[in-house]
Amino acid sequence: MIEDIAAARDAEYKGLFATPLIVSDLADADALIEDLKQVILDRAASHPSSSRSNKGGWQSDTSMLKWGGEPAFKLATLILHMCARFTRDIGQTDPEKPRFEWLAEMWGNICPPSIGHESHTHPGCLWSIVFYVDDGLAEGEDEEKAGQIVLQDPRNPMPVMYKPDLRMMEADGSTYRSDHRLSPKVGRLIAFPAWLAHWVTPHRGSRDRISIAVNTLAVPARNM
Repeated sequence: MIEDIAAARDAEYKGLFATPLIVSDLADADALIEDLKQVILDRAASHPSSSRSNKGGWQSDTSMLKWGGEPAFKLATLILHMCARFTRDIGQTDPEKPRFEWLAEMWGNICPPSIGHESHTHPGCLWSIVFYVDDGLAEGEDEEKAGQIVLQDPRNPMPVMYKPDLRMMEADGSTYRSDHRLSPKVGRLIAFPAWLAHWVTPHRGSRDRISIAVNTLAVPARNM
């Protein structure tokens, strides 16, 4: 009996099959952020919303790299380098000859108070990214009011099928939940697999929240 208790006490938690999630807060990017904000506001003033996953507000087409100028190109370049860093081609035999090149599609979003985004995925892409240009909050407002991005456990609802009130623990001791929520922050990049279902809770800040979404695509390298 004592040995059984010791075994339970000394048991080690090991997490398996983690879903990739990249979070990066850009430093010294105030000028780039302001340029991106103006580009989006100018576009919204002259073009109607495409309205795909958003429940209201304004959403551009996916060709921001064409009309967004140098600010959009700078952001896309940074994002592609970041995603490439966390992606490995297991079939590449020559480190000097990559088999794939990275492309990106990009669009802007303006989300007024009360507006959110429906649950969706991004088929045909590898990584999906959101970059926050303006969190839509006045000074002192709770960051959770800014409309959180919610990432859904792809195994849901299996972990709660047996006894919904019994939840396994996470490695850090917290209780398992079927989604993970992240609050917007100006200058923050969040990247996740494009197949991961996600949505955005209604924005409850006092100003418009402005964000940029990016999908990354890998295409055969031209030197192949």
